[in-house]
Amino acid sequence: MEADDKVIVYGLGVDDPKAMYGTLKGFPEKYGSHRCFDTPLSEDALTGYGIGLAIQGYKPIHVHQRTDFLLLAANQLINMAAKLSYLSEGRTRCPFIVRAITGRSWGQGAQHSQSFHSIFANIPGLRILSPSTPSDAYNVYKNAFNDRIPTVVIEHRMLYKYEGVITPLGKVPNVSIIDRGLDATICSVSHMSLETKRATLALAKTGLSFDHLSLVDISNPDIDVIFRSVSRTGRLLFVDHGWLNCSIAKSIVADLILKGYTGDVKVLGYADSPCPTAGCLEKVFYPDPNKIAKVLMELCLREGDPPIIEQSIEIRNFRGPF
Repeated sequence: MEADDKVIVYGLGVDDPKAMYGTLKGFPEKYGSHRCFDTPLSEDALTGYGIGLAIQGYKPIHVHQRTDFLLLAANQLINMAAKLSYLSEGRTRCPFIVRAITGRSWGQGAQHSQSFHSIFANIPGLRILSPSTPSDAYNVYKNAFNDRIPTVVIEHRMLYKYEGVITPLGKVPNVSIIDRGLDATICSVSHMSLETKRATLALAKTGLSFDHLSLVDISNPDIDVIFRSVSRTGRLLFVDHGWLNCSIAKSIVADLILKGYTGDVKVLGYADSPCPTAGCLEKVFYPDPNKIAKVLMELCLREGDPPIIEQSIEIRNFRGPF
């Protein structure tokens, strides 16, 4: 926003005291209320507003507090934004970003805990990104407007307090390399990358090491990078942050098999159910470090029980978004 006064941020509550989990703290004061402003609760109309701004030369970022309600803007995203370049033979571009925040915990239940990256990644002309590290987030927002294509960035609220080293790339990342190892390849998405990292740290004490790749570009994953890794390790665990039926997890597994991969595969994701409200059931719904560690030991043919890993502090301490 400092470098380009055409960049604006708008959405429900972007200028409230919590400032979107601190990500927009001080923005209205620094950039003015005309560039960072609150809006009514009207996802469809305000997505259309952003598309209009984008084709007129602005670079709008529309903040959706909940990924779940992207469905209310699906017509604008799928039939308008994603197709403008195609229908105009490339003459009309749509540099429009939607920040879609995904949640869990605090009993948020069936309508407030979903992630639709696999659904929207099926749409040509629409880019879906899911950063899982501070470096991913930096490179996504530093470079996302360069390609002038409509982009949905799915952010998980459990990642906002995660600290790490930023490595500038000069481009939007495709796959982020979390770790390098010998025993298996892990491909993870969003907050599952952090949960997986907890599992691999615990298993390192048993002598196991892993190639851990976090998928950032859901709509255009670099299959070659993943294929080179699984060809070396001979084992793959995909930990998705979504349901597994018709998922990006199974799509990538299919692509790897079509390229000739013949090794072992396991896949984890949401349980085949809407997300339950009760905390004890929510723990069953999501993969967690203990489940991930158990599956990795099975995949690597290790006997015995995996180490017990405590629930992460960000989940344990979460007391609601407001």
